[in-house]
Amino acid sequence: MEASPQNNLLAQAPLPHTPKQKQAGGPPVVKNTPGSHNYTAHAKDKVPQRASVLNKFLQDDISDRAVLSLDDFATLILDLPLDWRIKEEFSLLPESEVVRETFEAYLTAAIGATEGEGKRKKKGKAAAVREKELYQPLANLLNSLRDGTGRHMKKDIDEKIFYVQDPRPLLGSLLERKPDLGVIYIQLLELTKNAKLSKYLGKNKIAGVFWGLLLFFVEVKHEKGRFIGLNITKEGSSYRVQSGPLPSIRHSGSASTPPASATTSFGDEHRPRVTIHQSGGKEKTLEVGSSQEYALRAEEELKEERLLTPTQGQHRTRIQCASYAKEMLSNGFIRNHAIGILADDDGFRFHYYDRSKVVESEAFNILDDEWKKLFMAMVCQLNKLSSEKLGFIPNLHLDEYDHLRDSEQLSQQFANDPQGLVGASYSFKGSDGVVHIVVIEQVIYRAEGIIGRCSVVVEVTCICQDSGCKWNGERKIMKISFPSKSRPSEEGLIYDARSKAESSGEHWALNHLPKVIDSITLPYHEKETVQGRLKTHLKDKYEERVMRVTILEKLHPLSELEDPREFAQVFYDVLQIHQWLYECVGILHRDLSSGNIMFRRKDDKIYGVLNDFDLSSRVADMDKGPTSNQRTGTRPFMSRDLLCPTWTGGHLYRHDLESLFYIMLCLACRYKKPGVPTPDPRAYSKWFSGTDEEVYDNKNSFYTDHNESLPIQPYFADYEQWLYLIFRYISAGYKARPPLASQPKMTGNMAAILLALKDPGMDSQHQNFDWNTLDGRVTYLTFRTIMSSFQDEPLETRWSGGNLYH
Repeated sequence: MEASPQNNLLAQAPLPHTPKQKQAGGPPVVKNTPGSHNYTAHAKDKVPQRASVLNKFLQDDISDRAVLSLDDFATLILDLPLDWRIKEEFSLLPESEVVRETFEAYLTAAIGATEGEGKRKKKGKAAAVREKELYQPLANLLNSLRDGTGRHMKKDIDEKIFYVQDPRPLLGSLLERKPDLGVIYIQLLELTKNAKLSKYLGKNKIAGVFWGLLLFFVEVKHEKGRFIGLNITKEGSSYRVQSGPLPSIRHSGSASTPPASATTSFGDEHRPRVTIHQSGGKEKTLEVGSSQEYALRAEEELKEERLLTPTQGQHRTRIQCASYAKEMLSNGFIRNHAIGILADDDGFRFHYYDRSKVVESEAFNILDDEWKKLFMAMVCQLNKLSSEKLGFIPNLHLDEYDHLRDSEQLSQQFANDPQGLVGASYSFKGSDGVVHIVVIEQVIYRAEGIIGRCSVVVEVTCICQDSGCKWNGERKIMKISFPSKSRPSEEGLIYDARSKAESSGEHWALNHLPKVIDSITLPYHEKETVQGRLKTHLKDKYEERVMRVTILEKLHPLSELEDPREFAQVFYDVLQIHQWLYECVGILHRDLSSGNIMFRRKDDKIYGVLNDFDLSSRVADMDKGPTSNQRTGTRPFMSRDLLCPTWTGGHLYRHDLESLFYIMLCLACRYKKPGVPTPDPRAYSKWFSGTDEEVYDNKNSFYTDHNESLPIQPYFADYEQWLYLIFRYISAGYKARPPLASQPKMTGNMAAILLALKDPGMDSQHQNFDWNTLDGRVTYLTFRTIMSSFQDEPLETRWSGGNLYH
């Protein structure tokens, strides 16, 4: 056995440091990638999620939205030909008798309902009913916009249909969302003709369509254009924008897509409750259930909308549409982007969502003849787009079938979740020139969200018959993600680390690093893809991303461990490889989480593996500006600093050590034993369900106001010494450091003057405070000294090198 770290305190080379600007009285200022505010960074830990938290992530996404002219939206996003005005398939639409009839019918319903609203109020007609009267006329209009003749629909395999979804929610998520209209391939209307599937759906009270089968959505409002920024009245008068709090809807229930056994169940035992917060502090709680209950809840929600000011209504509607896009991008088939339409009487707006940007068209009025023609052409073009141009990634097939189109191919094995990826095949041309075909055996992880890398991690088996395939029949891990083009690739970072281990004779490190089998990067074509065209048009306002497919060696998750000592060895291994990567290779991991710590077994020994380098950075590059607009980290395990809105010091290595502490703490306090969670309320649940600000406040209190013992479960009692000592060091470091100044950043001469004057707010101890290690308290030496033994017995020390003084 190698010597324990405390016995090898030789002088070492200094740690790699990123050059930083010094801020008077504060931490160094580092311009690197910020921590993620987006939903993709939210950890799945089966903690009840609130819609207010999800809405915060969506609000962050839509806050940086781009607005295009209607012409630009049509050409850039829908790929409408520039000469559409002279193409008969578009130009003859307004002359079609079918189109004229459906257009007039919709306007009669929309404007007629507006004009007759006063009379209907006297008759007591519900607000929900007034809006619902628009659904079918609008669906009829949109369905008629197919080509120059406005023909009726056929049952071709590629034919799409607009249908009324409201009031029942789409299936596949416990956080219930229900766009008013949905669009699917017309063949899926025959879904229940499959006798076995029909029986299953009926037995489980399932009605409707899964998110994974939806092509795009339509949301309908009856607010005279107020909710899309148009003030449309018969007299042309405008509404006065009023101030006031925005009513919110809070859901209790899982934020993440439930397991397959629960995904399709909307029976009484799985009904989430919905609490509507009204002005004046009133609350109304509703349950999800039968069609009548859905209708009643919809009516209540529409009554709430009637109380909103135009500004509030526009914001709420944007969040509502973004929530539909989030579900489409997080369920079923893997997608690049999602599209939607918002209608508010005779006002309309198109919406687009991809992994980099939320884009809207300008709002427009279809009573205007030119807008009307362009609107018709755009809907006609939408009806023509292939599934790939609607956002579905190519080369992904469910069991060699196309379930998006043909309901007859929905076999019984998919009855539990027709949108599931298990059984899907994916084909790609590897770096070796061989076309590989893999079948998805298990979905290990799927991020939920709109903007971000949004990784999908699955276990696959290679079934290709190519003689050049070296891993036919073997199980591997496949990751599909959408990272920033400017970020170093995971494959490249792992290659650097493994090459360094081999060239330097540090072969021990190979046991603690993942192994990449193959990796391909698929950029978005500048002219042939929406993403490429948007990058050209928006320039620096659009973050350029790529689709990356990485095949890795299969590792084992922490959940497969049973012995507390094996857990301890894995954690100690991860600490050692993290230090080696930082000091010897110049790589900072930056995303330690329970899902990124794995293990492998070799010769009956266990080796902890630090996995997932998607968000890692080269230390030397971290002062050159952010490699992505998204912040890094998994929220429950993120350092307190990185959750703080005023932190300017960048991502330090001690932040990863703090994350390692949270991982061990959550394991010991939130599980009775491996894989068995403690009863609710579980410890530290707010870390998993809160916003950045809420988690920051909770962790701040955890260190400053913590007077109770850590709620460590008996099974993990031997971790008490580790956790107690580490907690004391981190807590002491936060308490000792200067406060994060709320004053303006002082640079140049002003910073020198402030120091020369010996500002009484900064004593000498604060001026010399080491922010990188919380003044020497949170270091590799601290952690290795504590973690090198467990149950009073030394653990395997893989590496006795390293700069243990820092």
